[in-house]
Amino acid sequence: MAETEMEILKPLLDADLLVLDDLGAERTSDWVQETLGLVVNTRYNSRRPTVFTSNLVDVPDNTDPRSFIFQLGARTRSRLIEMCDWVEIQGVDVREVGPHASADAIARWQRTSPASPENAEKTSKLPPRARSQARAQLRAPRGDGELKWTGGKAGS
Repeated sequence: MAETEMEILKPLLDADLLVLDDLGAERTSDWVQETLGLVVNTRYNSRRPTVFTSNLVDVPDNTDPRSFIFQLGARTRSRLIEMCDWVEIQGVDVREVGPHASADAIARWQRTSPASPENAEKTSKLPPRARSQARAQLRAPRGDGELKWTGGKAGS
């Protein structure tokens, strides 16, 4: 018997403590934003403790792909602002520099890594054309499919 979506989400909604790690790390969709909003709102209304971790930043620019508002939507961000005590922790990415990095390795990471706070601003902005939702459509076929090479026609 197939479970309903609510039956699957019930353990998240009812857990005494829920930890959602690396919020916004995965590609989001309307369904993800809606489901996360449901979990956050339900736990907030039930006064259940929830811990969130994230590398997202809280900036007002809704075109910045590193921001909460870009990744999670304005509504979920607003609820998180209201329900959370924010603790900012900065540090190097241990996966890049290793667990026992030297001061030189950390300095090199800060100068060169796109994940470094020093470099994140340089690499975070989307080009103006990419700031809206992407739309794709099939184009009408052009020509007869002839590739002008000895292998023949495309699709044959």
